[in-house]
Order: sequence, then structure tokens, then C-alpha cells
Amino acid sequence: MKRLHLFFLLFASSLAHAQSSSTLNDYEVTIDSLKNAISTSKSDSLRCIMNYRLAYICTKNVDKKELGKIHLKKGNELVKNNSYLKDLSCYYNSLFFSLTKENLQKFRKADEALKKYNSREIYILRSKILFNIGLLYQRENEPLQTIEVLVKEAIPVAKKSKDSQELSNLYKLIAVVFYNNEDIAKTKYYLDLSISTLEQGKSKKNRYNEDLIELYLFNVEVLSVQKKTNEAFEYLQKAEDLLKSYPLKSLYIEYYFAKGSLNQEIKNYEQAISDYDNGIKLSKLNKDSALEQRFKLMKYEVFILQNKIKSAKDLLLEIFKTDGMNIKDRAYYSYELSKIYRKLNDFEKAYVYNEQYIQLKDSLSQMFEAEKIADIEAKYNKLENENKIKELTIEKQATLLNQRKNMLFLLLLSFALICVLTVTYFIWKNLKNQKKITAQKEINHFQKLNNLKREKEIEIMQTMINVEEAERKRVARDLHDSIGSKLSALKIIFANTQNKNDYNDSRINTILETSIAELRQISYNLVPESLLKLGLEKALGDLCFTLRSDTVSIEFHSYEIDNSMPLTTQTNIFRIVQELLNNALKHSKATQILVSCSQNGNRFYISIEDNGVGFDISGIEENQGLGIKNIKSRIELLHGSLDCESSSGGTSYNIELDV
Repeated sequence: MKRLHLFFLLFASSLAHAQSSSTLNDYEVTIDSLKNAISTSKSDSLRCIMNYRLAYICTKNVDKKELGKIHLKKGNELVKNNSYLKDLSCYYNSLFFSLTKENLQKFRKADEALKKYNSREIYILRSKILFNIGLLYQRENEPLQTIEVLVKEAIPVAKKSKDSQELSNLYKLIAVVFYNNEDIAKTKYYLDLSISTLEQGKSKKNRYNEDLIELYLFNVEVLSVQKKTNEAFEYLQKAEDLLKSYPLKSLYIEYYFAKGSLNQEIKNYEQAISDYDNGIKLSKLNKDSALEQRFKLMKYEVFILQNKIKSAKDLLLEIFKTDGMNIKDRAYYSYELSKIYRKLNDFEKAYVYNEQYIQLKDSLSQMFEAEKIADIEAKYNKLENENKIKELTIEKQATLLNQRKNMLFLLLLSFALICVLTVTYFIWKNLKNQKKITAQKEINHFQKLNNLKREKEIEIMQTMINVEEAERKRVARDLHDSIGSKLSALKIIFANTQNKNDYNDSRINTILETSIAELRQISYNLVPESLLKLGLEKALGDLCFTLRSDTVSIEFHSYEIDNSMPLTTQTNIFRIVQELLNNALKHSKATQILVSCSQNGNRFYISIEDNGVGFDISGIEENQGLGIKNIKSRIELLHGSLDCESSSGGTSYNIELDV
């Protein structure tokens, strides 16, 4: 019974993480919405991510697997030179790898590509990859490697992700490994960890209820082995309560097997038969003849325990007539039928099935013998080939020895000539090197002068920027504290005397309100208050929100931005983004702009894309109106680089800075 239950459990586990079909959730709505979003989006990066997401959704349903491959290919084509998307593609491509040792290095490569990122979302993806590596080792019957991968690698990553469902699945797979090795104590320990982790998480993600049902039914099996039937029935009831909302679903098959096995254990045979019958019905509904046959075999065992020999015989004959049965199973059923007919005193049929059993057993023996002979022949051929290789190696070594003797003789004859040529060559080389050294000294001198000049220019540029920013702060403070407060006071005075002339007062108030708003905008443009108080990430988000309009959508994404950077660095980054957005709004005629900022250690990345009309990149240096010179100065100040691509479909900027 244990082996049969684990068939279901491993089947469900593999479905959860590797090219599987969903049991309770319908993904059609999600697929349709993603298709619509892909068709309307103008951003290559967004369309790439949405295609990958759609491919992932399709792995949840076997019927959608080919559709998933199509969208995976589309996503791969949109990666281009985006390093983050390149690394992300490794994970999504791994979803379509079969769990075989040939693909182990591909899974490892996918995990290695994501190690450089420290976000919660990436930790979740890595835990899924490591789960599949553990499952791969489990299928290869390598339990030690499975435990090592899960305990040393997967679980620490899953804990960093703070995703209870991923962590629970890892504990469950460890429990399965110990259960297959009949270590019930450790099985129960990790199974309890898996259940408590999932229950405490109370996730609303897909498969939460399915995972919880599988864990409860697995626990029923373990508690049954431990003879804790009362507790087993409690968990069976928990599983039943969750399943009530999902009639006619495939998880009921596992439920009826667990329930039937438990009733059989406590000798409630009639109820066990009823449970197995329900399992047979669902197996037929799912067109799964293998599961149907297993349920019938369990029902047959109950008939034997009840001493209902005739019912057992009829059921066994029904199983025996199943198409596609292998020789080993047919031999087993022939032997069982022979025993049944002996009990019914029908010795003639008992003899017939016994003879059939002997013939099938002989066929199996012949098959095993043929396999042994083939194995011996293979080993013999391998040994013979190794001997031939050794002989050829000896002959080759002898030939090489003779060749070396001849070569040594020639070398001795040539040695004198080589010595003369060597001395001549070194004299010539020395003279040539002297010329090179002299020329190199001159080059180094000019380079040193150029470097000093460049350092001076950067120093002056930094001073200019510092003075400019200080002046902006002073003007912003004066405008806000002096003029702003006076205008506000003037508004209050006019408001208190508004009865004298309602029309003029209303007009004056309107003018004052407009002036105050413009004053605040000037102050914001000089030094954004959000940058000073909340840091770079919030300031950039506020900038994008402020600049968006009914005709232009600006979307901002940020990843791991460190707000503890020096204020001058944050200001330069803010000005770069501000200048590029202003250019896009003024010149590109775009309706969608995507701003993405991320930080990895001391490297800061800026990506800005729009769907506008584009421009001629070859004239970017002469086009001073775009503010590119000012942007390049700030990038150069931060030892960064700028990559710009533009076409009739839009413009993209990719910037890397040293912070």
C-alpha cells in the first residue's frame, strides 16, 4: 500500500513544480488576459516577461504544453541585450526540461544565473529550480543526493523567499525520500514540518488547497503505518472537508485510496470496498486503466480477507482480461487464479492457470537469461576492446620512441646553428626594444598629460555641478520660505475682506492660487523635496507620477535601490532620469514610457523605453536641444556608460553607473 500511495504523492509533487497539469485551478482566464496584454504592449521588455509568464501558466496543463513552448520561444526572441532578462530566461527555459540526468547541468546553469540577484521573487524561482534538481535525483533513486540538495541548498533559499508554500513542498519531498527508505520517524518529522509551514502561511496562491490535501492524505498513510488510526481519521476528515468544494476532481482518487486502505487496516471491509469502488469510478472517468487495475487489486485483497472466494475470483478474472498487461503481472494473476480455483475445488481450472503461470514464469526467466547473456556479451566486448586499445597504445609508444631518437639526433646537429641564430636574434631584439622603450616613454608622457587634463576637467565639472546644486537649493529655499509665505499671507488678507468686491476677490484668489502652485512647482524642479526627505527611489517614483498625463502613461519599476548613497550621486541619477523623461515628453510623441532602475552592489542600472517616433542616433552629438550633452556629463562623472537605440517604433536608453 505504501508504494501505491507514493505513486500518487510523487505524481502530484512533480505536477506542482515541473511541466504539470493543475487539478483544481482554471488558468484559461489568465491565459486570455496575458494574450491581450501582449498584443497591446509596445515595450519589448514587458512583452518578453508576459510571454514567459504565459509559458509558465501553460506548464500547469498538459494540453497547453505546446502553446507554452510557442510563447517561450517568443519570450527568448525578445530578450535581446537585456542582461536581467537573459538570466531570467534560464529559469523559464528550465520549466520545459525533462527530469533526467542529461539535463542536470542545465538546471544548475539556471540556478547559477540567478544567484547574483537578492530579491524575494528570485529566491522563489531558485527554490523551484532546486526542488526540481532534488526531484531529479529522487527519480534516479539517489536519496543521499536528494537530501543534500534539499537541505543544504533549497531550504536556505526558500527561507529567504519567505514563501511558505515553496518551503512546505521542500519538506514534503524530504519526507517522501525518508518514507521510501522506510524511516518512519524522520518521515513524520518532515511531514509535520511541511503541514505546519503550509497551514501557518495560509497562502492564497494556486495549488494551496491541493498541496494541503496531499499532505493530509500522506499523513493518513504514515499514521496508518504507525497504527495511529484515530489520528489518521482526523486528517482524513480534514482532507474531505477541503475536497467538498471540488467535486469530481482527480485528487479524490488519492482520497479514496487512503480512505480505503485505512478502513481495510481497521477491518471495516465493506466501507473499504465502497471506497475502492469510488476510486474505480473516478479512474474510469479519467481514462486511467493503470489506476483502475490497482483499485481492483486492492478490492480483491479485501475479498480474500473476507473469505469471499467467488467474488475474488470474478474480480480477478475481470482484471486478467485487461489489455496491455505485461508478462510479470499476467504471471502473478495466473498464480492467484490457480490458488482461487484450488480453494473452490475446481482443480481442472486450477491446473490450467498453474500451467499458464509456469509458462509465463519460464518466459520471464528466458527474458532475464537473455538480458544476462547480453550483459555478459557487452562486458566481454568491452574487455576485448580495452585489450585492443592497450595493444595499439603499446605499438604507438614504440613508434614514438623511435621518432624521439631520430628527433634528438637532428636536434644535436642543429644546436650549433640555433645558438648562433639565437645570439644574433637577441642582439637585434635588444636594439629594437630600446627603440620601443623610447617611443613608449613618449606615449606615456602624452597619456599622463591627457589624464591630468581630463582629471582637471572632471574636477571643474564636479565643482560646477556642486555650485549649481547649491544655488538651486538656495533659490528653492528662498522662493519657498520668503515669496511663498508672503503670497499665502496676501491670500488670507484678501479672503478676510472679500465682501467689498466679490468679483475682484475671487479673481485675485484664483491668481494667487495659481502663483503659489507655480512657485511650488519651480521649487520642486530645483530640488525635489521627496529626494531630500524620502531618498532616490521615492523621488523617482514621484517624478514619474507627476509627469504622467491623460495622453502619456509612465510606468516605474525599481529593484534593490540603496537610499544611503551620497546625496550628490542620488541627485545626478535623478537629473539623468528627469532629463530623459523631459526629452521623451517633448520630442518623442510617445503614449507609453517604461522607467526601470535597479542596483546590484556598486553598479546602478537605468533603462528607459518609449513607443514614440524615435530619432536619428547619428546626429545625437549635434542635437543639443535633447540635453544629451548634459546627460553624458553626469554619466561620465559617475564613470558610467550610455547605450541608445532608436527606431520609428520607439527609443530605448540603457545606462550603467558606478555608485
